[in-house]
Amino acid sequence: MTDSLDEAVVASPMPPQAPPSPPRSSSSPSPTSTYVKPQPRPPKSPAHSAQIRVQNRRREYLERNPKYFESLEHELADPLLYDALIRRFQSAEEREKEGRTKGYSRVLEVDLLRGEAKLAQLTSSSQDVPSGSTNATTATATATAPSWLPRSAATDADAFIREYANGTDGLGDGDAGASSSSSASSVKGLPRQQPETRAEGRERWDGFLRRRFVLGRDDDFDYRAVDENDDLDTLERREIEDAWFDDEDPDWVSDSAAEDRAAGGGEEMRRREKRLEGETGIQDF
Repeated sequence: MTDSLDEAVVASPMPPQAPPSPPRSSSSPSPTSTYVKPQPRPPKSPAHSAQIRVQNRRREYLERNPKYFESLEHELADPLLYDALIRRFQSAEEREKEGRTKGYSRVLEVDLLRGEAKLAQLTSSSQDVPSGSTNATTATATATAPSWLPRSAATDADAFIREYANGTDGLGDGDAGASSSSSASSVKGLPRQQPETRAEGRERWDGFLRRRFVLGRDDDFDYRAVDENDDLDTLERREIEDAWFDDEDPDWVSDSAAEDRAAGGGEEMRRREKRLEGETGIQDF
């Protein structure tokens, strides 16, 4: 009897059980937890906060002083870009008037810079540069251009300045898929997408000047008068006021709370008003 029981046990072994799965740690978030609860941005460093404050002050200065964009001295920042965005839409009378305002020496200086910049771009375009490489294009243009020439906005390291100069998003050099006409315009020193109207050209030129000013590249401007002026913190004060109003309770909430706290007096006043509803002020005898 014992042997038969042993054989039965051996003949029908117990099926193997899977090892228990380890418990999920509560500290590890699920893949979708980051989408359910918004994550706050990391705090800015003091240096980053100071840089943002300075740039906001410069933007506010331009808002209060729009005549900054009307100065003819800015043409020296990029003569080719000025020629493509502003000068090409001017009539002969407007160019003559602008030349008299500049003076003979300044006209000669601008013409010299424009000719040297065109020659530098022709030299850089003749060299073999891998397509789709903005850094390589910028390095080639910098190496071939004389050191005294202003930096070309079309190959600037800042994406926003390239956007204003080329009329593209500024994320690439725009060589891939470029047409023959746009390539010819680029060789001549003109933007790849030229403006179609005077207003569009002026908008892109003002955007270029604004970004250049905010980055602190106007060497003829005294930035200390702007960077150290806390009266220009308009945006920062507005954000502080908005945050204060967001935390403030509405007036109707405080009024209802005050009525609830003074419920005894409020009930008495309402009872008096009800009693006076039918009285006319005339005594009947």
